[in-house]
This record gives sequence, structure tokens and C-alpha cells, in this order.
Amino acid sequence: MEEALKEVKRNRGAAGIDGVSIRGFEYGLEDNVQVLQRELREKSYKPRPVKRVYIPKPDGTKRPLGIPTVRDRVVQASVRRILEPIFEAKFLDCSFGFRPNRSAHLALEKIRKDLMDGYVYVIDADLKSYFDTIPHEKLISLVREEVVDGSVIKLLKSFLQAGIMEGGSFHLNEKGTPQGGVISPLLANIYLHPLDELMTERGHRITRYADDFVICCKSQKGAERVLKSVTKFLEQELGLIVHPEKTKIVDNLKESFVFLGHEFKKGYWVNPSDKALMKFKSNVKDITRRNRTVNIERLVKDKLNPYLRGWGNYFGHWHVKKLFLKFDSWIRRRLRAVQLRSWRKIRKLHRELRRRKWEGELPQLRMFAWRSSSSPPVHYALPNEWFREIGLVFLVDIYNEHHPQRG
Repeated sequence: MEEALKEVKRNRGAAGIDGVSIRGFEYGLEDNVQVLQRELREKSYKPRPVKRVYIPKPDGTKRPLGIPTVRDRVVQASVRRILEPIFEAKFLDCSFGFRPNRSAHLALEKIRKDLMDGYVYVIDADLKSYFDTIPHEKLISLVREEVVDGSVIKLLKSFLQAGIMEGGSFHLNEKGTPQGGVISPLLANIYLHPLDELMTERGHRITRYADDFVICCKSQKGAERVLKSVTKFLEQELGLIVHPEKTKIVDNLKESFVFLGHEFKKGYWVNPSDKALMKFKSNVKDITRRNRTVNIERLVKDKLNPYLRGWGNYFGHWHVKKLFLKFDSWIRRRLRAVQLRSWRKIRKLHRELRRRKWEGELPQLRMFAWRSSSSPPVHYALPNEWFREIGLVFLVDIYNEHHPQRG
């Protein structure tokens, strides 16, 4: 359980309905763990309802999350540490989401290989509210195939039926496993494992990341036949809902499709999707807002670099060098505008120009204007080398790390 707490701590996260944060739980760590252990031994442990929160999605809708209390997250992480090796032994290679030593990049590599092998007719499937629609009894029956310990089964049922607190009201959840729970990704993989088995037995090339999956086929007719059988299996056997509008068959040589934020084009090219690009620009604009005075080195180190590093490492495996160069230039321009705004007075720009041995007349420009950030004097005062000196992460450097042979 102490190892489970370390895992919960690494994942951070907010407090649940009891208001106890991870740090607060740690203050009384020994007592808290002993109480949990005693409750589990005496079979008196009862999880508290999850706290309902909503996070905005790119399309304007909101995704519901359920945040368990820290104590419940510790218990869930403990149970997952016991169950995961059992089910890992039976999970198939076509499943990549939330599994040890597997990643989104491996899933994307597999899809690209399937496309390059000629399987260019792609079933781009979407399950409607997957985590909220998993039937509890069917899920537990799949767990029982590998786990016979009644105490563990009872624990899993208690997690699933803990209920939801939203706006001061309690709601009982008769189906679904809350997104946000530590054990939910494992349960989601267990529930869709029969789909992996069915597709693998029939020789179909499926790639699944949690509830997102694509199936690559060699012909349009074959794809239509597979889609029909998959829809029937998911809806009749597993009780899920295949989204009729978002699920489609794509000839990838003629049109693109998006998987895990990446757009696949013409059976070969992989780039960030339009939504991913819009979200990136929006987040960078928010970090580099120009209507405030800041210490730019602190801004770069504490806020901008962590975001650029994460985004660059996620999308930097593919054909993005030109895009990354373009974004690097745009980010530097935004930071120049931030620095001008922070200087406020033009004499500070003049001082920097003199220090760098500027020749010619000192410029007169508006320090708060966007167009000023691209002027030659500002480039001279804040050259590209200066951004390297303050430690700004360059996206193109991340690309080059992933592609040392291209340089």
C-alpha cells in the first residue's frame, strides 16, 4: 500500500469529496495506511463516492471525470498492482493503452506499418461514452475468468458502485467505471479484451488504445463486412454503443483519419491533427500572454518549457521538422513581444541595443504593438542565441533527438 501511495503521489491529482489532498494524507501516513489495512482485513472498507468534475473537450463539449478520494485511490492502486500481472499475461499485442512498457507511439507505429503493408481501408471506430456505459455484471464476469478471490471481487464491485457526488447531490451509478479512477483503465482493457481476441482470431489488423481503435483492411468490401460484425459484437455481446456518426470507413490513399491526435495521410505521412495544432497554439498563447509584466526567464523555465517538452516529445516522432521550425519562430516572436511589454519603456530596448553594438539610429517603436516584435531592432536586441542562453526548449532540437540520422 505504501508503494501504491508513491504511485498515487506521482500521478498527483486533486482531492476527492473529503477534501483531503495527497499531502494531507501523507501527514498521517502511518495511521491512514493502518486504518485502511484493518478495514480491508475486516472487510469493512467502503469507498466514498467520487467527485464529479468536467473538463472541456476541443469540440466545445465537456468530458465527465470522477475523482476518488486519496484513500480510495491508494486502495485502487493496490488492487491494480495485484490484478495487472494476472491480466497482462492474457492481453494481446494489439492493445496499447495504459499498459506497462507500451505506449501511444507503439500503437501509431503499428498502424503505419499496417498501412504501408497495403491495408489502407481503415475502420475508424468510436464508442459512445465508453467508460460510462460498461455494464457492471458483464465486467465482473470477465474478471471472474481469472480471479476467484471473493474479497477482490467484492472490492471491485464496491469501486464500481461507489456512486457520484455532483453539486451536493448523490447519484448511484448502475453502470460505467468513472474516468479518473486509478483502476478504471485496467477494467476498461479487461472489458474490451474479447474484441481483441475476436479480431485476432479472424486475422484482422486491429490496433486499440483503451476505447479508441482502428482496424486496417485490404478492401472496401472487407472493411464493410468487418465493421458490420464488430458493431454487432460490441452492441449485442458487450452492450456498448458504436457512435453511428463518428464511426466510418476511410480509404487512406484518398482521405485522412485521426488517431490519438495524429493525422494519417496517404498511407505513409503522419502529422499532428488540426485539433492538436489549434490546442497547442491556444495553450502557448495562454502561457505567453502579452498583457502582463513577467520575468521571462522564469516564465520559460517554469511554464513554457515543460509544455513544449511534453508536446514535442509526443508529436516529434513523425514528419514535423518544417512544422517545428515554424512553431519555434512563432514562439520566439511571442516571447519577444512579452519582453517588450515587460520592459515597458523604450529606453530599455535602446540600452540592450547599445550593449549589443547596434549601428545606426536607435528606433522609435511602440513597445506594446505585436508588429514591433518582428522588427529588425528587436531581433537584434533579442537574437535567437539569446533564447538558447535563457534555456528555451527548441522544438526542432527535440525532433533532431528523435531523428539523429536526419540531423
